[in-house]
Formats: sequence, C-alpha cells, structure tokens
Amino acid sequence: MIWSIYILTDTVIQSSRPSAPGTPPGSPRAMSLVQSPGQVSDRSSMFIDPSEVLLPPSGMSELYDVSEGTLATWGFAINRRLKSLICMTCHTVVIPFNLANHVSRTHKDSCITIHKPTLQSIIQTEDILTDWPPLPAPGSEEYEGLDRQWGFKCPHCPAMYQNVKSVIKHASQVHQVSLLNQDIPGDWMQRLSHGHHSPHSNTWFQVTPRFAQLHSPSADYLVAVRKELNTRPPLPAADLDHRHISPWHVTTRWLQYVEGKDTRQMRVLIEPPKEGDQLFYLVACIRRYMEAAYDLILQSSEVCLQILNTDTQTEDYNHHPFGRHQLDDTLRAYTRLVLQLVCFLLRAQAELDLPAEVEALVVALRQALNQEVEEVMAAIHQLLLGLWMREWTPTRDNQFPDPTVRFVIHIQVNADGSLKKPEEVTGVFAKLMYDMRLTFLYECHQRLDSPGQPSLVVSARTLRPWFTKGLESTFHTLKSLQHRASSITMSSQNEPNMVWKDKTGFTTLIYMGHEVSLDALRKCQGALEDETRTLLVDTLLFGHPFHIDIPSLCDDMGNKQAGYSLFTDRVNAEALGPIDQLADHILRTPALNRRFVIAVREGKVVWNAMAMSAWLNTFARLNLLCLIQAEMNCGAPGRTTELTAMPTTNTPGGMLRALRIIYREKVGGVRVRPSPLR
Repeated sequence: MIWSIYILTDTVIQSSRPSAPGTPPGSPRAMSLVQSPGQVSDRSSMFIDPSEVLLPPSGMSELYDVSEGTLATWGFAINRRLKSLICMTCHTVVIPFNLANHVSRTHKDSCITIHKPTLQSIIQTEDILTDWPPLPAPGSEEYEGLDRQWGFKCPHCPAMYQNVKSVIKHASQVHQVSLLNQDIPGDWMQRLSHGHHSPHSNTWFQVTPRFAQLHSPSADYLVAVRKELNTRPPLPAADLDHRHISPWHVTTRWLQYVEGKDTRQMRVLIEPPKEGDQLFYLVACIRRYMEAAYDLILQSSEVCLQILNTDTQTEDYNHHPFGRHQLDDTLRAYTRLVLQLVCFLLRAQAELDLPAEVEALVVALRQALNQEVEEVMAAIHQLLLGLWMREWTPTRDNQFPDPTVRFVIHIQVNADGSLKKPEEVTGVFAKLMYDMRLTFLYECHQRLDSPGQPSLVVSARTLRPWFTKGLESTFHTLKSLQHRASSITMSSQNEPNMVWKDKTGFTTLIYMGHEVSLDALRKCQGALEDETRTLLVDTLLFGHPFHIDIPSLCDDMGNKQAGYSLFTDRVNAEALGPIDQLADHILRTPALNRRFVIAVREGKVVWNAMAMSAWLNTFARLNLLCLIQAEMNCGAPGRTTELTAMPTTNTPGGMLRALRIIYREKVGGVRVRPSPLR
C-alpha cells in the first residue's frame, strides 16, 4: 500500500485565547503531517501562515545525530543546547534510562529494539545528560524538537498554562489574587515532557519563537518521493521465487539475461533505422536482398524446395515445398526482422563477444555501407551465413552466445521492462526460420556459379544440417523454443475475461470489468437493425421500393462451376430484376439526376464524383453495420476480416461461393476456409 503525505492545518482555537503578537485570532498553529492511505496529494507546495513566519537563525541546527545515523533509526535526535535525547515522534525529552522503556511502551507498533551498549557508547561520546536538564529560564529561545504551543502567563511569576482558567486558579491559590481574563497575557511556551517524570518535566516555560513552520520538504522532494514509491525495485533473477515466474521464462532463463540491463536501451538497439540514421542505407539493401531471395523460389526445383521445407534428418522429404506467401506484402514483416537483427549486430557489436570470424563479417558489412547495393547485399548474405552456419556453445561467462537468440530476447522486452508471453514469440520464431530458409536458398543459387556447378539439390543437401532439427544450430534452437512456447501456451489455462453475475438468471455478465446485460444487447441489436434499414432504404435506395421476392429465389447448392451464384442463375433473373435499375431510377428522377449527373456527352453520362463518393461512403457504412450484425448474431469467424474475403460467386481458383440459400426464405453465408500448404 502506498501512503502519501498530506499537509493539514489545525484550526481548533479556544474562544478565550487572546491574539498572539503579530498573529490574528483563529490563525492556524504549527502544521502537522497526516498519512492518508490510497491517495496522492496534488499540492506542489506546503501551506505556510505568513503571519507566523520568522527567519530562522543562522548557524547549524540544534538537532543532530551521530555520524553512523544510529539515533535516526531509533527515531531520536540530540538537542545541542539541552544535551538531551529528543523523541522525534513525541517531541519530548527522554532520559537515557527511560529510552528503551519509552520505545517499547509508547511506540510498541514500531517494533524497534534499542541496543543498550550502543546507547551507552553514544551517551559517553556525545556527553548526553543522564538526568532531566534544568528548567530553562523564561524567554529562552525556542528549543528545536520540542512542541511549541500558545499559552497564558501568570502576571506575577513565570508560570504558564494552557488555558485561562488554570491561570486564574493558580493566581488565587499561590498569589491570593483574583484575575480577569483581560489581565492575563498570552505567549509561546514549551515543556520538556508530557508526563510527570520529574518535578519540572511537565512544567511549561516561556520561549521566544524562532519560526512557526515545521521543517517542510520542498515540492521537488515530494515529487521524488512519489516517483520512488511508484517504482517497484527489481529483484535479482536468482532471488525470484520460481513459483512467481511463468514456466516459459523458467525454461528460457531470459530473465537472467535481462537482469541489470537498461531495458529501454535494449529496445533502442533493435529499432529499425530512420531517415538520417547512419544505418538507414541498410533498409533499401536488405529489402533488395530479401526480395531477390524471395524471387528465387519460383526459379528453384521442386526437390530443392522440399528439402528446404523439411526440418528433420530424413530422406522422406516434406511433400509441401518451401513456397511464397499468399500475399506478397507479407514479406515486409519478415524483412523487418532481418533488418532489426543486422542493426542489432552493428549497434551492439562490442557487447556481444562475437567470435573472430563473425566479428570480421560485421566489420566487413560496416565498411560495405559506403559501397553499391550489390556489395552491401553480398556482405549481408555472408554475415547471415556466418551467424546461422555455426554452433553456438554456452560457456560459464556467456550463457547466451547466439546473437540471434539474444536478438529474440531484445524483441520480447516490453516498454515497462517485462518480457512478453510465450504466445507472442511463436510468430517471431516462425518468421526467423522462414528468413533462414530464404538465406540458404539464396546460397544454393550462389553456388551454381562456383567451380563444379553443383545443382540446387546437392547444395540444399549440403546445407541441410543448418536448417534441420537434431543438430546443434541456431535453427534447432529456434525450433525447440517455438515448440516449447506452443506447448506451454496450449497447456496453460487462460484467465477468464467474463463471469455471469449472481442472482440475475444468467442475463447479466461481467465482461472485461464491465457489466453487460442481454437486455442491453437486444436493444443494441434493435438499434443496429433500425439504422441499417434506414441507411439502406432511405439513403442508399432513396426511398424507392426495389422489392425482391426472396421466397422465389433458387440456388443450386451443388453447382461448382466457376462464376455461378444465385445472382447469376437465370432462374432468378425475374425475381432480382434488371441489374441497372438503381442507375435507371437516378437518371429518370429529376432531383437525383441534378444531384448525381453533371452532363450527358455523346450518349455517355458524366457522373458527379463528389456525390458518388458520398454515396459510396454511405454504402461502406452499410457494409460495416452488416459485418457487426453478422459478428453478433450469425456465428461469425474469430477474425471478422474473414467475412470480407467471402466471395459471392464460385471463383476460377476453385473457391466456392459463400452466399447461398440454405432453405426457402433464408439466405445464409457458408464458408470453409482451407488452410494453406505448409
């Protein structure tokens, strides 16, 4: 629990108290510190009553501690003038004989133990009084560390009291004098102790105040304290309880690598270079290199690609050859990882403790950055081969020698210094292994020009130990880590993100901390349907009745011919009507014609681009509303974007239509998405 410091002012003043000199009636007394749990003060400075502020005297403070700071750990200080110990909590004098008893009784909750030999040594060294100090003379300068209060003074002697009634009683009993309230002067006073430990320990004596404000920390100090309280001190990885670490981080031991490092600097080392950076030239060079390797897939033999896609030492090659992505833009994410890896090697070269051969390859790449793209590509290729075609054996002083593994650790560091979960790293492993296969494919084609001109298949078999499991290599390490991450992810129970609320008849649930009711969902769905209908009928169709007789529509569900759908079936032509009836309605309606048509030139309509764009934007919103309703009501796929890929007709590529008439009066979307070959 974090405790914040608030500054409060006590304004409870007795009505009979006269005004202190220079202090208006009802002015606050010395401020006190109150701890308030669970809150943070928004004040940047403390309140000070200007009427009570006096300049502090020059010179050192009256309170001090021994050089070792022992008394501060006990909650005490020494007053130079009184030569006595001051309890900084009670603000009273405590004689050494009563010190241990005072702490154990008055401050029992502090659980502080006084070491008596140390106390005796301090008493002798600092010449502290072993008994109560003599009562100070009236008008003495205020003693630092003791409470100061406004009191009332007897006109006939130095005696002082906390209220007027006590002064009147004292004057009557001791001086046999009757006093009136206005005859009683007020002044500042202090006392040595609150209890009756000696004849004068509880006696008030008049003092001359130095300043009314207690020592107040500056605003900067409070900000620093809050920042420190909000910062969790890191625990050494060796001291962490293994039960508090996820199984993934236990098996990887990556926490030990991160320990003691500046996590922000770790993230900086893998940042892609920006324009103006001395490594920015690498962006174009690595992109050219990856695209060149990627294009070689179409120029490679089937067996070579099958070998590249076989990750075990077997002659029964994977029947699914190494191939291109479904979308060419996907290569960008794979290229980014290679760019980050190379930048990491160049930036952290001095920290990686690389072997001499790899060190020379990094230096060669750094020097090649001043040359043409082809020279840089060659240096990049040789560096990647140097990384991925060697064994990286851990040692006592270097438990993570493989730079590629170190790079993966850097990628897994979050902005707050924590490490990502295992499900967030499997994609990184998959991309890196794909990049490794691309590099080895590039090397196979490079060897075609070498003496003897070995075939692609021979080169692939030669390079095979470096992209298969079971042999010491970077590929094997990444593959093993990927399997472990997947296994831990699949076997770990996810935290629930919803729970049904009790005593609601299973109609209300708490989802991600928010209450959701089925009644509210029904209202939401009704509002979506109303907005969809209004958007379609009134805005997009301009209120014109384009009716379709849905019960009369037919659908040959077994038809797999390319281009077929219920919209192209000739049986449905009459029910659906002309395909251009909306355009015909616009052209025949004068108001819509003026809105959407600029002119008709040589029999061709010149449409108003602004009006058409606005209509298309509204149509896009209609699509959005339909997607939302399909996601909410129709058993949509886990990724809503899959709905946008559903074709309305059979495609020439063999994909069947998704929109079909399941049974009369019901049109449904059915889509079976085949998994791509791996």
